[in-house]
Amino acid sequence: MLTKSSNICLLKMGEVRVMSKVIYVTGAPAAGKSSTLQALRARIPGMEVWEYGERLTSYVRARSIDLVDQSELRAKSAQVVTPDDIVQLDGQLLEFVELRRGKVPVLIDSHPVTKEEYGFRITAFSENRVRDLAPDEIWVFFTSPEETRRRIQSESGGRPLPSEEEARMHTSLQASIAATYGIIVGAPVYLFDTAIDQETLLSRLTRRFE
Repeated sequence: MLTKSSNICLLKMGEVRVMSKVIYVTGAPAAGKSSTLQALRARIPGMEVWEYGERLTSYVRARSIDLVDQSELRAKSAQVVTPDDIVQLDGQLLEFVELRRGKVPVLIDSHPVTKEEYGFRITAFSENRVRDLAPDEIWVFFTSPEETRRRIQSESGGRPLPSEEEARMHTSLQASIAATYGIIVGAPVYLFDTAIDQETLLSRLTRRFE
């Protein structure tokens, strides 16, 4: 297996130079991953994003599960998604990354911790899987429990409304997994507060590709 550093290339995309990093992004629901990465994608030429929730929805629907959209997947979660579904999709993710590593910037939007009716479920990568994924950096998006609840109340998208303590715990669990991944692969872990001005946040994220 090639080392991470041997796969990072400086790419010239038109007039812009960017690093072809593989970056794993995580965060609790309503942390702002999807909206922030969509805006970032417009700034980083050639960047490709693996949106885990979207891919998982398609995978589960292909398994003949009657699922309308990603919002319903969020609402039902462990009722329709099995651990084996996660293992199979993780395999597809590794193929996706290997085909693009060193060629274009790749961001992986994932959230291994899900809120369930009984509490939480964690479907994290095995040690071997995260070593194979070999992200160059790991990002955690977070916001306060109060802001999390405000965002979900404003637009739930199928996400259950957590208590402040549940929101705090969810963020802590996501961050702890990200830190563990960083230790395993020797990659730096950055935690970004998404409650700040979005332009400031996007500028900070964009600099990570320079």
